[in-house]
Amino acid sequence: MAVATLLVPACREADIDAVSNKCAAVMWVPQSSILPELSIADAQLIGAAILLLWAVAYVFRVLRKLF
Repeated sequence: MAVATLLVPACREADIDAVSNKCAAVMWVPQSSILPELSIADAQLIGAAILLLWAVAYVFRVLRKLF
């Protein structure tokens, strides 16, 4: 399955015209991501950690009600 890459216009500092302040040579580059790509294994690890945290919280809740 092909993943679509979002391209955004960019301009090197050397290509900016000093008089008109416009780019002389626009180039298209892939949009940078704030978050890094996440593999399936990493996503499963994060999910397991979240489930473990919820399970521990549930156990503490049950123990608190017992005593």
